[in-house]
Amino acid sequence: MLTDQVIIRDACEADVKELTALMTDLGYPTTLEEFKVRFENISAHPDYRTIVAVANGEMVGMAGLSKNIFYEMNGNYMRILAFVVKQSARKLGLGKILIEAAEEWARAQGLHTVVISSGNRAERDAAHVFYQKMGYAVKSSGFVKKL
Repeated sequence: MLTDQVIIRDACEADVKELTALMTDLGYPTTLEEFKVRFENISAHPDYRTIVAVANGEMVGMAGLSKNIFYEMNGNYMRILAFVVKQSARKLGLGKILIEAAEEWARAQGLHTVVISSGNRAERDAAHVFYQKMGYAVKSSGFVKKL
């Protein structure tokens, strides 16, 4: 797979089946019906964007992005809410291309900070190494509570 032949574009409704499979690769299995509704809601929000990487006609990655407002300081930032490269296409430079496209969108929005959350599980170790190679620093821990 040649990384110079990768197309980065906005995701669309016709991509839902492939996006659903990528969410499973990310570790969040979902049904086509569930993700279709989720994607419709995400797509309708003006501060959200979903981009995909396509190589040789195959969707090989996606990034779910959102523009946010800081509470702790003035300004806005981008959060990468979901980031995945298809398991069979990892270690080929596609993640770098995808994250650079996400960062370019942030810059175009006048954003100067990007935040990524990633689980503290062994299967995320390679992702953590990748983020650090891309210049991201480990900053904080997140907590969750289901209500």
